[in-house]
Amino acid sequence: MKIKNIFHWIAAAVLLASILACNLGSTPGSTTTDSSSGDSSPTESPAQSSTGASDACINPLMPIKAGAAWNYKLTGNISDTFTRSILSMDGSGFTDQDVFGNGVSRQGKWNCDNGNLIALNPSEGGSASVSTDASVAVDFQTTELSGVTMPAVVNPGDTWTQTTTLEGIETINGVEIPAKNQFSNTCTAIGKESVTVEAGTFEAMRMDCKVDMTITITMNGQDIQTPVNLNSSSWYAENIGLIKTVSTGTNLDSTIELVSYSIP
Repeated sequence: MKIKNIFHWIAAAVLLASILACNLGSTPGSTTTDSSSGDSSPTESPAQSSTGASDACINPLMPIKAGAAWNYKLTGNISDTFTRSILSMDGSGFTDQDVFGNGVSRQGKWNCDNGNLIALNPSEGGSASVSTDASVAVDFQTTELSGVTMPAVVNPGDTWTQTTTLEGIETINGVEIPAKNQFSNTCTAIGKESVTVEAGTFEAMRMDCKVDMTITITMNGQDIQTPVNLNSSSWYAENIGLIKTVSTGTNLDSTIELVSYSIP
């Protein structure tokens, strides 16, 4: 298998495992089934009420409730749809999942700290996994982490940063390839703006973020590094979550828009 083709799969999977998770609420991704269109009635997880995790996870811009689901469409270099859902909650945080129409899925562990939402927390065994229907799977562990993904309180002018190192193995057609992603995500809150998407019109907080990452794969004992830089603007509405994200980067331009949602 050619290195170029292998890196294409690894880069796609790493981006899903990190950026998607990093953009909380269903950020950059790919198209998924429209299976969660709000018709189903999510059930409340017992852990949510018995452990108090819901109190630690209360965040006005990102409602974290077991059974909540958001449906998005992605346009740009890749066109697709995807559904993000909250699978479960426990005493330390929650587990979310993205399911894409092209066969890709991702799960990730989050930590909650007085409303601060932190993706892929290593102290809680934080991990992210990505699998596709093309015999490709990635399993990452967070080995280094600092900062927060979504602060408990966001006011215009606020700035925050999260730096993360993900390390793991990508399996392609049975061949295991070590991979690592080191990235830094720096965001600034701009202020509230009116945003119209398929799901409706919302007053949402705009956040501009810059993501710098280095993707490393090891083949035949040699490390191959590729830098990836992204700039994005995201809009989050209170008690709903992510409404829209516009990202720009080399061959990575994309727009994500909310289609429908269901929050218990």
